Amino acid sequence: MLLARAILPCQNVILAKSYAGHNSCLLKSSNSKALAFYIMNNPSLLAFFLLLGNVPANAAEEGQTAPACPAMLSETKKSIDPNAYKGKVVLLDFWATWCPPCIKSMPFFNDLRQEFLKEGFEVVAINLDEDSDSVTQFLSQHPVDYPIAFDPQGECPKIYQVKAMPSSYLLDKSGTIRKIHLGFREDDQARLRAQIITLLGE
Repeated sequence: MLLARAILPCQNVILAKSYAGHNSCLLKSSNSKALAFYIMNNPSLLAFFLLLGNVPANAAEEGQTAPACPAMLSETKKSIDPNAYKGKVVLLDFWATWCPPCIKSMPFFNDLRQEFLKEGFEVVAINLDEDSDSVTQFLSQHPVDYPIAFDPQGECPKIYQVKAMPSSYLLDKSGTIRKIHLGFREDDQARLRAQIITLLGE
């Protein structure tokens, strides 16, 4: 069987129950040759996993300052710089259109932003699709209010050592990574909302 322990298909990847049961897009395979063929014939997936195999030693972790990365914000055409958001609580989210849990999280993240924007909360989403035009079309059908940055070369997941899709990094007002959320499920919503309220109160 090419893709073992699969729960639900993620088009280019597999929705696997891992990381404390959270739904996330990961590759699972019991056949290394078949898996290698599968990855080699999916360029965006190949680039993503090559980058994950070459992560820096100082990759982003809880308690560390969130690093800048070259993903380009669609509106300002500027790269992601957490220093620009100091004084705010920020949810930095890695997502792609081929990741069902990513798409499922987007309305919730949008609602969070609308609820807490005036209190100093922001969501910044980094998209990892190769084709930004298809992402723009997707967003026209599934609009969100928060800023979207594009990283078709996959540089930011390398810097942040992203292990699953989606991955969300919750930054406090100083730009420090306070929580890392891997995957997304409905049970995460109350916990994440509480964490945001706590950080806004600091």
